Parts: sequence; structure tokens; C-alpha cells
Amino acid sequence: MAFALPALSPLWRNSLRIWLASSLSIGIMLWSGRSNVLWLALVMAVMFVNENDLTPARSIGQIVGGALIGILTAMVLHEISTSWVVLGLALLTTGVLVRSLGLLKGLSMGYTGCWALELMHRGNQFNWALIFNMALAAVVGILMAQIATWALWPRQPLQQLPALEAKIASQLGAQITAIQQWLGNGGAPPAALRSQDLLPSIQLLQQLRNQNQGLPMPAHSKQLLNRWAQAGSLWRQVLRQWLLLEPLLRQLATPLPTENPQPLLRSSLADLAARLQAHAVLVPSRPAQLWLEEAGRLGAPQPLLLAIGQQCQDLQQLLHSRALLLQRLESSR
Repeated sequence: MAFALPALSPLWRNSLRIWLASSLSIGIMLWSGRSNVLWLALVMAVMFVNENDLTPARSIGQIVGGALIGILTAMVLHEISTSWVVLGLALLTTGVLVRSLGLLKGLSMGYTGCWALELMHRGNQFNWALIFNMALAAVVGILMAQIATWALWPRQPLQQLPALEAKIASQLGAQITAIQQWLGNGGAPPAALRSQDLLPSIQLLQQLRNQNQGLPMPAHSKQLLNRWAQAGSLWRQVLRQWLLLEPLLRQLATPLPTENPQPLLRSSLADLAARLQAHAVLVPSRPAQLWLEEAGRLGAPQPLLLAIGQQCQDLQQLLHSRALLLQRLESSR
């Protein structure tokens, strides 16, 4: 099973991890006789299952630190008053302290701890035994989450990005191939490519860089994150250009005439499909006159073919840039 998990979708993989972390937390808390704080252990177990965090120890420290600041702030101000005004002051103070200490990942937990302490009316009931039980529950939940995430079936986020990028290229290549076949054979057009088909995967290429921005990490990892984020930006532009090109292609009358040599339009689409698979090869752009001649051969409006030619040229340049970037990524591994 440990060898099969890396091939699972992130949803199933994280679901199994949460199940394991929750089960271990429940067992330990019930065995220790602290079922009254079991809820806290479960909350921590669910929150800390995160396989995309490149610095989990630092993130845990910030979150725990933020929670402690929130709880301690609420305890101190609770001695002054229990009114909602003091609760607002406690939340404001918590935010200032957490930000000033640089514990940005613990900001939400600081607010939650401060608010929960007052909401549950535990300010007057707080004692060292309760503090110990809650701290133990939090530690158990966090440790079980880390065991489920990293000790068993660890996933290296950076190592998954090449396969993700190849999947995006494969999806676009399949759409180009479907359009080519429709233009050559006629019949019902294929389903249009939607932005939501590729955009979630493209966002994942940039997500790791955004999640870890500003955090200390090895220079090599930071460079790789930046380059994969550049790949995500390139794919956003490629997707935008294709979504402009595809409606133009659907305006052509099909099937296109079969000629030898291959018509300019079909050769351009074949070139786009090949660029998704091959290394970077710079091909000179086709002059506008060739596209005007292509319009005459196909019996299509000249402005339409000129627009198609421009979109194909833009896509070729973007895919050329993508190939160069992939070569740099391969050399950096």
C-alpha cells in the first residue's frame, strides 16, 4: 500500500492521512483518559496534514506560537474584564503581537485561541491541569498529523511538478489533435477546451512558490520554485492564446482540402502539437502573405486566416519559451 499511495489523487491521499492521524489521536487520548480535550487533538490532526509545506517544522512552530500568544493574551485580559469590548481588545493585541514576532502562519490560530477561550467561558476555569491537558492534546494531534504526512508515504512536492506540467501539455496536445482530426475529416466538432480544465493544474505550479514566499529555504529549492512558477505563468498565457485560437478555427468550413504539400494551417497545428513533445526548436514565423494565400485556397475570409496565423505564431513563441525553461529545469535537478 505504501508504494501505491504516491499514485493516488491528492484528495484520496490526504483523506487516508487524515483518517490515520485522527485514529491515532483518538486512541492515544482515550487511552490516556483525556477524552474531554479529544476535540483539540482532532482539530490539530486535521489542520497539520499538509504535504505541500516545504518547511513543516517552521510552520508548526509559528502556528503553535500564535495559538499560545492568543491564549495567554485572552487569559491576561480576562482578569480585567469579561466584556465583549475586552475580547475585541484581546484579538487586536494578539494580532499585533503575532505580526511583530513574525509568526504570520500562526495568525489565524492566535485569533482562534483567543476567541475560543472567551467563547467557551473557560477564562475563570483555567488551571494548570487544564493547560497541561490541552497542550498534550495539541502535541498529540500535531505529532500524529506529521507521522501520517511525512513518516509514512512522504511526497516530495518539487518532484511532482514535472509530472503535473507534462499532464497539462498532454491535455492541450490531445485537444490540438482532436481539432486537427475534425478539420481533416469534418463531422461534429470536438468539445471545446475550457479554462477550468487546465487552470487548477496551472495554479498548482505556482502554489508552492506562493505558499513558501518569504520563508528561508535552500537557494536551490528557491530557484526551482521560481522557475516552476514561471512555467505556470507561461502556461496561463498559452491557455489564453489557445482559448482565442480555438473559436477562430471552429469558424472554418470542414473538411479542409487535402493537398500536397500540407496546407499551411494544418502544418501550423502539427507544429504546435510537436512543440508540446519536443525540445526547443526556433522556427521562423510565416509572413502574412502566406496566410492570405491560404485563405484563397480554403475559401475563407482573409481577416480570419490572418488572425489564426497571428495566434499560431504567438503560441509557437510561448511554447518555445516553455521548452527553454524545461531545459533549464532539467539541468538544475
